Amino acid sequence: MSLEEVKNYLNRRFGQESNELHAIRAHSLHTQLPQIHIPIYLGRILYLLAKIQRAKKILEIGTLGGYSTAWLASALPSDGHLISLELDPFHADIARKNLDQNVKILSGHAVDLLAKLYHEKEGPFDLIFIDADKENYSLYLDWSIQLSRPGTLILIDNLIPKGNTIGTPSNEEGKALYLFNDYLAQHPRIEVGAFPTIVGDGRCDAFAMAYVK
Repeated sequence: MSLEEVKNYLNRRFGQESNELHAIRAHSLHTQLPQIHIPIYLGRILYLLAKIQRAKKILEIGTLGGYSTAWLASALPSDGHLISLELDPFHADIARKNLDQNVKILSGHAVDLLAKLYHEKEGPFDLIFIDADKENYSLYLDWSIQLSRPGTLILIDNLIPKGNTIGTPSNEEGKALYLFNDYLAQHPRIEVGAFPTIVGDGRCDAFAMAYVK
């Protein structure tokens, strides 16, 4: 069997996607957004991790059309809220139309927005999800830790770049990602674990969970 078949099976059997989540995927396709949102089964894992964490304050770095945002927001209690950061104003507008009022979408460069959140004392967040431009992952991790408390869970998607040989980057993004993985694995402020995932049309990737000490 192929990895794509495994991914599709996991989506069908364990995705448990609501009508609202399905509508967000359909709307993103209709508006011609890049089809790079998380797989359905991984959205369910995000939801469960946020639920287990009992997260009331969630930060997401990288919104796109709001698909992963909606999964995370569905785990919030009635008095919870989520802030998501998105560089592209077009993507941010689409996400705002897709999401509920307990979600706030901020548009701009994530590093600038993270600094603003820190100085405005928006933290600490209970859970942070990083899924944006890979070249800045190290900066996003540093700011995420600053916006955390002991026990915050930081989730990071897409640890394995495209390429035929693991550990050998084929472009600058891949080089930055492998350097980030080294930084992530040895960071003194967190405990980290990772597991493989299947994305796109059957490409193997990886997902990390970091627990702030």
